[in-house]
Parts: sequence; C-alpha cells; structure tokens
Amino acid sequence: MIEVLFMNEQRYVVLDLETTGNAPKKGDKIIQIAAVVIENGQIVDRYMSFVNPLQKIPVFIEQLTGITNSMVENAPTFEEIAEEIIKLLDDSFFVAHNVYFDLSFLQEELKKCGYQFSGQVLDTVELARLVFPTENSYKLSDLSVKFNMIHENPHRADSDAEATALLFIRIYNKIKSLPLLTLKQLIKLSRSFISDFEEELDNIITEKLVKLSGFERPDLETVRSLAIKKIEETSFDYGKSEAKYSFEQIATLFENHDGQMTDVIEDYHVRPEQMKMMSEVDHALFSHQHSLIEAPTGSGKTIGYLVPALLFSKQENKSVVVSTYTTTLQTQMIERDIPFLQKVLPFHISAAILKGQSHYLCLQKFEQSLHEQEDNYDFILSKAQLLIWLTETETGDLDELNLPSGGRALWEQLHVDRSSFQNNPFYSFCFYQRAKKKAQEANVIITNHAMVLSDIQRKDQTLPKYDEIIIDEAHHLHRVASEQFGLRLSYLDIHTMLNRLGLSTSNGLIKKFKQLQEKCLKEKMSIPQKLDSIFLQLQEESHLFFSGLHAYVYKRRNDPVLNRSSYKYDPDLENNRSWNSLLELVKRIQFLMNDYQMLLQKWFNHLESINKGELSIKDNLILEEFSQHQLLIKQYKDAIEYLFFEKDESIVKWIEIDSKGAKNAVSVYAQPIQVGDYLADEFFAQKQSVILTSATLTIKNSFSYMIETLGLNDLYPKEVQLKSSFPYKKQVKLFIPSDMPMVNEVTTEDYSEAIAANIGSVAQITDGKILVLFTSFEMLRKTYYLLKEDITLEDFVIMGQGTGSGSPSRITKNFRQYERAILLGTNSFWEGVDFPGDDLKALMIVRLPFASPDEPTVSAKSKLLEQQGKNSFYDFSLPEAILRFKQGFGRLIRNESDKGILFILDNRIVSTKYGKQFLLSLPDLDIEKKPMHELTHLIEEWIN
Repeated sequence: MIEVLFMNEQRYVVLDLETTGNAPKKGDKIIQIAAVVIENGQIVDRYMSFVNPLQKIPVFIEQLTGITNSMVENAPTFEEIAEEIIKLLDDSFFVAHNVYFDLSFLQEELKKCGYQFSGQVLDTVELARLVFPTENSYKLSDLSVKFNMIHENPHRADSDAEATALLFIRIYNKIKSLPLLTLKQLIKLSRSFISDFEEELDNIITEKLVKLSGFERPDLETVRSLAIKKIEETSFDYGKSEAKYSFEQIATLFENHDGQMTDVIEDYHVRPEQMKMMSEVDHALFSHQHSLIEAPTGSGKTIGYLVPALLFSKQENKSVVVSTYTTTLQTQMIERDIPFLQKVLPFHISAAILKGQSHYLCLQKFEQSLHEQEDNYDFILSKAQLLIWLTETETGDLDELNLPSGGRALWEQLHVDRSSFQNNPFYSFCFYQRAKKKAQEANVIITNHAMVLSDIQRKDQTLPKYDEIIIDEAHHLHRVASEQFGLRLSYLDIHTMLNRLGLSTSNGLIKKFKQLQEKCLKEKMSIPQKLDSIFLQLQEESHLFFSGLHAYVYKRRNDPVLNRSSYKYDPDLENNRSWNSLLELVKRIQFLMNDYQMLLQKWFNHLESINKGELSIKDNLILEEFSQHQLLIKQYKDAIEYLFFEKDESIVKWIEIDSKGAKNAVSVYAQPIQVGDYLADEFFAQKQSVILTSATLTIKNSFSYMIETLGLNDLYPKEVQLKSSFPYKKQVKLFIPSDMPMVNEVTTEDYSEAIAANIGSVAQITDGKILVLFTSFEMLRKTYYLLKEDITLEDFVIMGQGTGSGSPSRITKNFRQYERAILLGTNSFWEGVDFPGDDLKALMIVRLPFASPDEPTVSAKSKLLEQQGKNSFYDFSLPEAILRFKQGFGRLIRNESDKGILFILDNRIVSTKYGKQFLLSLPDLDIEKKPMHELTHLIEEWIN
C-alpha cells in the first residue's frame, strides 16, 4: 500500500475511461471504466469493467488501447453498471487526468440512466502543472516514467487510473510539504482553478496551524511575503590544491589509461584527438591567437576545450567565456562536464551560466503581481507555478519553467529590467545579480551566441569584461550575428504594447497611472481621455496596416502550400497602388505614435514634482514601467521609419506572414547581408583570443569559406582540423539508388512517391529505426501520408515533423522508445539530435540541403556576390549546403560502436560536378550506386 498522511478523511475516486472517440454528444461510447479509491491517504479499493458500447470499436482505437470488439462483446452495458458507478462516486472527489474529458463522457451516460454526478472535481493535469512547474511534459505516461510509477499499459483505463492515483498522492504530498506562506498565497489563486482545490488547501493550512508545522523549513527563507529557496554559497573544496599547474602536468591525467581518470570513468580510454584539441586551445589562449578548430563527432570536444580554459583561468586569474548555440550543450556542461572535471582536476574549478535580464524573474514585480486581480486563467496558473518554483529554484531562470502558453505574456511583465535595480527590497536576493556575481567569480562563464553578440552593441554590457572566448557550435555564429544586428517588428509587438497600456477605464498601465496621479496630486486631467482616443485609432490602424501587409504578401507568395511565406521588398522599388496605400497607413501610425508618446511625456512630466521616496513599491514600479513604455513607443516609431522609408543597400528587408493564421499575423525584418566586417572590427579585433570550434567548419578540408564569412581574413587565425578516430568504413555504407528520378525533373508528388517507396523497402530490411531528412515541409507531408497508407508498414510507428506528431523534442523521445519507427524531419533534425547505438539504423537524405533561392537572406546575399563579380552558387549556396549536409551525416554515427546505413536519394550527388564536393565532405566510405532492387540485397548483406 502507498500511504500519505492526509489530515482530512476525504474520499477520492480516481477514474479513467477508454472510449470509441472524443465526442459523447456525437454518439461516442465508453468501452472500459476503471477507478482507484483513496481514503485517509491509502488506496483502499479498485474497480474495473469493460463496457459494451453496442457499436463497433474503430480500428485505430483498437490499436491504441488494445481493447477489441470480442473483449467487450459479453461485457455489461453502461446502463447495467450505472448504479454501481454512482455509488462509487458518492460523497467523493472525482479525480482524473484531464478531468473534463472523463467527466463529460460519464455525465452523458449517467444522464441517460437518470443519474448525475454533482460532486467536486480535481484535475491531475492542472495540479501536476502547478506543483511540478519544471517538467517538460504533463502526459501521464511521461510523468509515470519520471516518477517511476507503475504504468504497464498506457491507454488502458485500469493502468491509467492506477498511475493517476499514484500521481495524485505524489501531488498531495508535494503540496503538504509547502511552507505556510506559499500555501496562503496559493489559496487566493486557487479560486480560479479548474480543480475544486480551495477547500483542500484550506484543510492543509489548518492542519499546519494546529500542528504548528510549516513555519520553518531549513532549505527556505522568508523574504517579505515570499518563501524562496535558500541559496547555499558554493563551498570551496579545500582538498584541492591551488598550486599552479602546467599544461603538461594536467595532460598526463588524460593520457594515462591507469591514472586518476579510471577512478572516475571505469572504461576510460585515451582519445588522441581530444588531447590534440586540449593542446591547440591551450596554445591559442596563452599565445593570444584566434583559432578555428574542426573537431569531429566523438572527439570529446567539450572536455577538449574546457580543460585548457580552466587551466588558463586559474593561471591568469581571468574568466574565459564559453558560448554555445543550444541550451542543451550549456546544461550538459554544468550538469555533467564541470562536475566530472572537478573530480579529475587537482585544483578547484567553478563555472556559471549567464543570460540576459529577460531570463530572470524579478521578485519585486512578482510580489506586486500577486496583489493584482486577475481574470486570465493562464496568468493565474503561472503565478501559482511561480510561487512553488520559488521554493525550488536557485537560478530564477525562465528556461527551467514550463509555463502555459499565455504565461509568456505574464513573464514579459515580471522579468528583470532596469526598474529592478532601483529601491528594490529584494535586491540582495535578485536572481540576475546573483548570476552576474557568480559569473564574475567563475573560471568559465557559459552563455550563448545571441548574448555575446548583443553585448557588443550595448553600453551597459551584461557579461563581465573578458578577453578570451571559446565559441562552440561556431557554424551558427554568422547567422545569429545577422539576427542580432538586425531588426524585427510584428503586429504582436504593437498589440502587446497597447494591451499593456490599455484604456483609462481598463486594467492597464494608463488606468494605474491615472489613479496614481489622482492619489498624489488630488487632481484630474484631460490627458487620459485624449490618450484613449488615440489608443483606439492606433489599435484600428495597426490592425488595418498589418492585415494589408498580409494580403500584399499573400498575393505574391511563390509557394501556396507553405504555412509561412516571405516576401523580400525594397522600399524604393515597391511602386504600386497597393504599396502606396500601405505607406499612407504606416505614416498615420507614425503620427499617432508620436502624438501618443508626446501626451505620455507631458503627463509623466506633470508627476515629476512627486517625491518618489514617499511612494510605495507598487507606485514606483508603475512610474518606471510608464517611463519604459514611452521609450518603447519611440523605438517602434523609429523601427517603422527604418523599415519602410530608409534606404540601406547593406540591409535586406522582408515581410513574413503566417498564411493560415490570423490576417494580421505579420512580422517585418531587416538584417545585414554580410556581417564579416562588423564582426572583425567590433568583436574579433577587440579580443585577445577567440577560439571557434564545431564539427562542421570546413568545405573540402578548407576553412576559407568560414574565414571569409566571419571576417577573419586579415586576422590570420590558426586553422586546425582534427581527424576522426572512428572506423567509418566498418561503421557506415553509402547507398545511392540510381533509379530515383532527378529531383528537378519531376513533380513534388512523383518525387514523394519515389521517396516513400524507398523508405518502405529500407524499413522492411532494417526493421525500422530510420531517420529521413527533408529540406521541404511540403515534400515531408506528402511522403508522410503516403507512408501512413502503406499497408506493409502497419507495424511501424511513423512520425513526421509538422504533421501533428508533436514537438521535435516529443517526436525525438517517441522515436527512441519504439522498436520499429520511421521519423521524417526537417530543419531542427539536421543537427542537435542524437540517436546512438540501436536508436538509429538508417539515415536517408532525400535532397541535397540547398536553401531556397527565394529565402530573403539567400536571395540578397546571392545578388550582392554577383554584383561583386563572384559566383553566388559556388561561393555561397554550395558551401552552406555542404555544411548542413555534414551536420545531417553526423546524426548517424555518434560513437565507436555505432553502425548504420546512409541513403542519399538525390542523384545530383553523383550526376553533377558540384555533387562530388558533398561526397568529399564525408569520411572515406564504400559507396554502392545501383537500382533499388539490386541495393536491397546489398543492404541485407551489410546489416547481417
């Protein structure tokens, strides 16, 4: 028995149903019902019955649940068990995972039998979101795995009910462990929950008061009205020597098979390429040299640069910055690599992650938000999550959280900004200031490319001063630089700003400022009414303008099936009636923004006479936010001027629309076409040593493309290309079906049919676990539906990105779980996902990954290169495609023991002159180019 000390003697019935579909009103029926009864914290009873729905169970429901027509044929109808069910639920809480789904079915069936459940409900999806705010998923199966709960048969009511009961007990235990202060804040928010949880919280609070418990928890501290986790200062490891060590001394730790390393990793083996990388990074840091290092998969790259970086930091008493593109790598360093190195290295080391202000929660703002009346469910749930998260987090970093979709809008009001540093009673507990302090004291500061590049342009830099930086995943740097040095304006930006300001009669900033002015100056002004008038015009004109842009792009888009369409424009060349009408609209928006801002300034100046020291925290925050919104309006006004009226030949501008979304779902972009010169002057020339590393930095064994793109020509960086120790010839064989049609000579439908046929053939031989990489969502979708219709693939789970199979992370996780699976991916699946060992048997690349020439940045860069007398294909499109191709290949072999097959379905790789450059970018592999029916035998031989 699982036990929990519930104070009250409440009875909980955890119930789950399996049904023929999702719509009880349309005739879908219950086919299985199961319940688990909890009393006094113990599971005291269980109930399960199949139910005869008096109709056929759909095939996909049979496959999902394993419940067949024969299993329910002799089962009772719901009418026969209705009285039993209503008695089971009598005087009990109805608990379910997504409670309204189960309740709606149950009520519909009970109603037909003359019964009705009128008790209280608890939803374990909502409650799990609340008490486990950092979980990636709230699916019952995922939570069961996370908490090691028995859940043997997902999508069977008895197993689901048992897992939900165990989850509910865990949730209740977690809530009971919360401090009294947090519970009292939660009870105010709970009135808006789906779950009838207010009474339960009240009972828990009463129990704590009676037992005089919950007032103190040694791991928490009370700051004003918030209970937050006590941050223990990192203890210095006095067992570690602080003597100076040479690189040679440290290197011996990693070169010795029988040394200290084997105490940490039992099967540790020396990697020559890792040792070479350590040496190169060490030399670059101490000789103040820029360096490009291509380190192949499996070379131990991260440890290869962290060891010399830590050694340099200790010897020179300076911090070294490490920048990554993905948060995954940052987390890996902090949670795995740094703790590992702390065990191995003979001196104390420290590392810290530092992000921009918008990543960190402002405690002062959050405390004030708890006093505000809220009618937005996502905001209320997010505040409840934050209250509990504060008892757990040491970082206050948004990336830890899984907020509901609307919670991001709330976060925009609660994160750290400049107002967080003025007269803030939480200042000494500020997460951002803690992160900065930790970074200043760290040997290694871990951040991301966007942060490093945006810091270049800021006067008040976030990162501490540094001279040495290691840039991992460096093949992304030039693209991130274009984004960071560019500009973006969307309808959502303006809409969010206006919503936050609001009318003088709505719950926004204008109403708050009006109340503050009347309270402090005891007078009324006409400015709020004038602002309301402009606000309504600005709202309407903005909607008209962005809807007009949407229609303008929609008429000119090249690919009608894409969800997102882009249109590159030149303000001087768009000389037509539609465009000129849009310009008239945008000028009106500028005038309205100008008038609005001037009125805000006049109103703000009127309150300058107030002694801010006499104002409350809430009032000072209102003043500061009001001031920031004046600046924001000016920024948007200036952005509009630049985007639509200023000419700049070094910039590409484009409009992007969501074709199937709202008619005003539009963003306008401006980005520099080339970033090399700016990076050379403002970044590389300002640093003593920049080390750029990645698995993909060379084209045909040359760094020249990357050097040119990043502006490193005149800085003469050292070039190092590490060789892989993998026996690729034994691990991979490349197959190219010669009977595939040429991609440019047939329709998308015909090419997709050929892809599907080849996937089917390979799947049958390899028994699944195939990753298929696409460059086109349209082709992916067409192939996905063809595969779903293939009866020979009924035993395979087929997943496609953007087809309703879930997010990329969800698809990746599912792909790993199933023995026979086919994953169709694009974009994010070309890099950053790992499928080691048996998780991947075959990789198929359907087209060489050339970017679409219609992409605005590609089109602009190509045009500029042609104007400079260069060949845009060979100098830009081809190198970018080869880098992406190398990243794609890297998905197949992740360690020395992996084995798999590589399929390239694009015949251009052997039929064109440039195709051979793709082959040269791969390790030395055996290649088979034959018709598919001949390749099948060779695949079988290779696998066996």
